[in-house]
Amino acid sequence: TKPYICMLLSRHILKLRNNSFKNICSSFCFSKNLFSNEKKEFNINGPSNPSEHFYLNPEELKCYEAAEEKLNIDRILGYIKKNKYFVVHGPRQSMKTSLMKYITNKINKDEELSKEYLCTYVNIEKIENSNSTEGEVFTKIAGRLADAAEEHNDEFPLEFNRGYKDGREFILSRLLRKWSNKRWREEKKKSVVIFDEYDSLKMYYESFLGQIRDGYHKKRPDFFPSSVILCGMKKVEDKKLTGSPFNIAESYRTKNWFREDVKALYRQYEEEYGNRVTEEAIDRIFYWTQGQPWLVNRIGVGIMEHFELLSQEEKEKEKCIVTSDIVDRVVNKIKINEETHLMSLHTLIKEPRIRNVIIPLINNSQYDPKKEMDVEYVKDLGILSEEENIANPFYEQVLPRIIISSEKSLSRYINTKVKDYRTYIKDGKIDMNIVINDFFNLLKGGGSINKDMFYSELEETIVFFAYGYFRKFGNSGGDVNRERQQGKGAFDIHVQFKDIDDIDDSEFVIEFKTEKSDGGKGNRSFDFNNTKASKQVKKNKEQLLDYLQSRDLTTGYLLVIDFQDNIYTKYKEALHYEEVKLERKGISYNLHCYCFNIKHYAIR
Repeated sequence: TKPYICMLLSRHILKLRNNSFKNICSSFCFSKNLFSNEKKEFNINGPSNPSEHFYLNPEELKCYEAAEEKLNIDRILGYIKKNKYFVVHGPRQSMKTSLMKYITNKINKDEELSKEYLCTYVNIEKIENSNSTEGEVFTKIAGRLADAAEEHNDEFPLEFNRGYKDGREFILSRLLRKWSNKRWREEKKKSVVIFDEYDSLKMYYESFLGQIRDGYHKKRPDFFPSSVILCGMKKVEDKKLTGSPFNIAESYRTKNWFREDVKALYRQYEEEYGNRVTEEAIDRIFYWTQGQPWLVNRIGVGIMEHFELLSQEEKEKEKCIVTSDIVDRVVNKIKINEETHLMSLHTLIKEPRIRNVIIPLINNSQYDPKKEMDVEYVKDLGILSEEENIANPFYEQVLPRIIISSEKSLSRYINTKVKDYRTYIKDGKIDMNIVINDFFNLLKGGGSINKDMFYSELEETIVFFAYGYFRKFGNSGGDVNRERQQGKGAFDIHVQFKDIDDIDDSEFVIEFKTEKSDGGKGNRSFDFNNTKASKQVKKNKEQLLDYLQSRDLTTGYLLVIDFQDNIYTKYKEALHYEEVKLERKGISYNLHCYCFNIKHYAIR
């Protein structure tokens, strides 16, 4: 049978152009199972295919039904019927392409819509490079339109450009005009064109928009597409343009899924594989992702990998039930992997307008109110929520590491060897006080502080140094998470060592706080046991107590990095330590409090 299969496949390859091998195979085979697994999978690469992936119908997503202003299918179709040009934008891997392909199929296959419209979807990513001329770029776009037109037996007039040696930069608008006119004359159908990844154009972005704008003002639908949808990461106005670029009805941002949507996706997984997903696990998936589609699917891939790696005995023990504990283990593995989605964050975080917003939030301070446009921009990219917090707990965990690795001035403080947790075992337990003292010794001995560094960047550096240090320590054998405390001027690091043979289960909460200098006026003294201590000291202790209480712990650690002037002359060392014993609601708590005065150390 092999030669016979090869012969038939070769015939298909000769007949069919511009199709992937997989599409050719599927056109030949009665069942996709000849070349792929029978069961569906979570999708983390490219647009979703309902026959191969767990798939949520865009018309059934709760996130698109929730509010009038949010994007939904009826709204998109409504704008198409009104002959509007508009933008659909959202973060990478937020199901934009799947949505656009759904719209294309909806228009072309719906009995009523297909009588009036013909929709063509074209992806123009990776069209240009540094050596591309304008004519070459738009000729390539025309070529991709011709390929897309063939999918619905349409012919795009590429021959119209033959013989043109000059003016090729205007080819797109001329061809769209001729193409639309042909459709209208022969079939009385309006042309709808979707340009996906339109903002991937760099050098000729304005020229592209200019040609679309030129057509917008022509008689439509006779001589230009009646409706054009631009789909990408950014709104048109997010790019700096030299003139009025486009006539746009609206810009819509794709939305994260609701918990109900996440649950619906995982119910498909349950039905396909028979592994029950508990409600607590759904809650945990939604907690980590806040419904970000790629992250929701990536956790699903991790869960499938988790069960595949188990022995039969382990599978029987876990009963193939997806629990919140399994979700957390999967998330911890994803956090340390350099995957495509995380690499795109690496690229984005280098933009100054993104750093201007994200770094203050990570440091739990306020961004410049004048950066309001930057805030909206970061929201559009999916890094910031509507409430102007980091978009989800997963991003909160990985963004500090991404910032550290992307900034040379930070990475030289972070790229240092941190001792393994076994170094700190004392009487079968980890002694966190020794860990903290090593952190301060490393801070002093690493050459990261000197008297010429009294400026705001130093505070940023030390915050990331602290997070990087304890993250490495925690990951040497346990799990480490940065906990949310936005708006409180501090952040918590939660370190947990569980199910490790040589030590008892250990759980630590470390609150990290920086205290800025106010020019020597009104400096606060950090006498932690003093009943007349400053309001700030009391606030720090109360915050730590609140967090300990929420986790049913009785011991916590407070680390204050102090930038104030000359307040520790009464102490022999820049590092000051006190143990504070407090009681709340009949429960005794031990707080290990440290204050390290930067200027006192540097001056010495």
